Amino acid sequence: MKHPFDDFLPPVMHEEREDKRVIRIGIVLVAVVSIATAAAFATTLSGWRGLLQNRGSVAMRWDDATTRVQALARAQKMMQDSIEVATQLEHFVDGVPRSLLLWELTQLLPSQSILNDIRLETRTRMTEDQLEERKELITLLGIAPNDASISAYIESLSDSSYFSNVSLLYAQQEGVTTKRNFSMQLEVSTHATFSMESGQ
Repeated sequence: MKHPFDDFLPPVMHEEREDKRVIRIGIVLVAVVSIATAAAFATTLSGWRGLLQNRGSVAMRWDDATTRVQALARAQKMMQDSIEVATQLEHFVDGVPRSLLLWELTQLLPSQSILNDIRLETRTRMTEDQLEERKELITLLGIAPNDASISAYIESLSDSSYFSNVSLLYAQQEGVTTKRNFSMQLEVSTHATFSMESGQ
């Protein structure tokens, strides 16, 4: 322990030195806190600027996505309306043009054979899947010179792309001749081709 007389500086000087040291330490602490606060504020400000930029980009993309969704919804609605209109019009439109059917029936008719009547009947029914199924049936009444002509006519109609399920209903002899009164029924094919080959 020092003797009081060993220190030649007055106590006031010691107190002033302590006060200055405390002030310097306080200034340093204030400076450190200020710098840390400024750095944190700058970092936060930069983050907020980034968030604002991202917010603008996200808002633009959101608006673009909303516009696309609305356009898609309108397109789907228009498509659905078109399908409904087409379904309704299908009931009023012939599956295969009647002129093509008549042309095919007469062109395939054997020589010396006559068609007296052609009847077309459209039948509709609901399937198990609640879908409407349409079927067009043609009934022919005519006169053929013999049974071979009837067989040849049935074979030609069966080979045609316009018809299917050709069946003979009856063939009756006309008087004492070899002529036959016949009736047959056939179905208009759903896969009939509408285009005619250039050679026909």
